[in-house]
Amino acid sequence: MSFPLRQIPRQLPRQFHKVNLSPNLGFLKASSRVPFSRTMASTSAPEKQEWLVILPDQEGAMERRLSVRPKHFENLKAGVDAGFWKMGGAILNDVPKEGEGLKFAGSALVAYGSSKEEVIEMLKKDVYAENDVWDFNKIQIWPFKTGLWKGT
Repeated sequence: MSFPLRQIPRQLPRQFHKVNLSPNLGFLKASSRVPFSRTMASTSAPEKQEWLVILPDQEGAMERRLSVRPKHFENLKAGVDAGFWKMGGAILNDVPKEGEGLKFAGSALVAYGSSKEEVIEMLKKDVYAENDVWDFNKIQIWPFKTGLWKGT
């Protein structure tokens, strides 16, 4: 898969004009004829960080999930508006077939918080946690960095 690249404008500094594409997934690399330097911000950890959360449902949780689902969405709104929840959705057991209901396996979310512990505390306040929908013994939370995002 390749992604189209924009033309590099002529007003950029000269060292940016000679850039070649690596055959490896289109990552940029410097030309051997032009010195390449990298300027990065501080290496200290950011105050806030994205977190990828994978949270499976408990066995037999479908009825409980569906009964509190409207409240779940209603309660998430404040966190979305505050910028804490960046993305969320259901993990499914199977691809949905026409005329059949969704077969939920759990939830996947992207949070923007200060620590893994903060994310867990927010999750524990959710009605899915309070009504034993999610299986916290199987939770996975990973530091995450969005690289590609296309909204619907």
